[in-house]
Amino acid sequence: KEISGIINVLKGVASSEFYRLQKARKALDEFMGYLQSFFQLFDIRQLRHPFLEQSSLPPAVVFITSDAGFLGKLNVAIVNAALEQCTNTSGEEKLIIVGNQGVRYIEETGRNFTSFPGIGDEIDYEEAVKLTDFIFQGVLNKEFSRTVVVYPRFVSFTSWTIQVYQLLPCRFLFQEGAAGGNEREEKIIIEPTRSKVLEYLVKTWLNYILYGIFWESKLSEWSARTMHLEGSAEEIRRSDRKMRLKYFRALHEISDKNIREIFSSKLAMGHRV
Repeated sequence: KEISGIINVLKGVASSEFYRLQKARKALDEFMGYLQSFFQLFDIRQLRHPFLEQSSLPPAVVFITSDAGFLGKLNVAIVNAALEQCTNTSGEEKLIIVGNQGVRYIEETGRNFTSFPGIGDEIDYEEAVKLTDFIFQGVLNKEFSRTVVVYPRFVSFTSWTIQVYQLLPCRFLFQEGAAGGNEREEKIIIEPTRSKVLEYLVKTWLNYILYGIFWESKLSEWSARTMHLEGSAEEIRRSDRKMRLKYFRALHEISDKNIREIFSSKLAMGHRV
């Protein structure tokens, strides 16, 4: 009963925190819509840039793991999905891990990695900016090329799924803009250079994509934690029912044994008389 009470308290905290985060979640759709309009205006047909081209450089895989308790299943699923992205490479991929629990799992494999602190209870935009800066400079410095992020995508209060999302190269952002006509392009002034404007747009996009992923991960984390605690509470209830049945069975067996012993004693005493 004490364990059940503790689990119910933890479950209540997890569910209330989930709803608090869901209510506080920042809506980025409107901003991303405006940003997409800039991509549509930008013609990349004559532009070559590391953010747009596939390369023979090693890939980078970003893990978004959780440091909260009761989330071993979620973290293992993220790590396994992320390592699957490395199966077809030469082993030189760059592993970028967000969260200490992810670090613990990867340390056991003996792979090299770069780590960042886990996502706090208050999602900080600056943490997304730091991760973006690292990826941004790594690609520009030709340390790695193709970059994907693996994270738990929030579906509903009762479910989540592992999502693998490509960040770079991001030519897909400019597909519509690449088809623009010269007449439209003549009305646009790009300063200081096309490459600098491209980098600014992509960096801004990465900041907000990773910031949104942080929110998705945190919602999935509290959802998974609540469901795990609910499963634990149900297991406690099943154990309690089994224990009660065993108790009453043992009690009846003892009562039956005592009755038989008393009855046998009376029979024995009657024969002596």
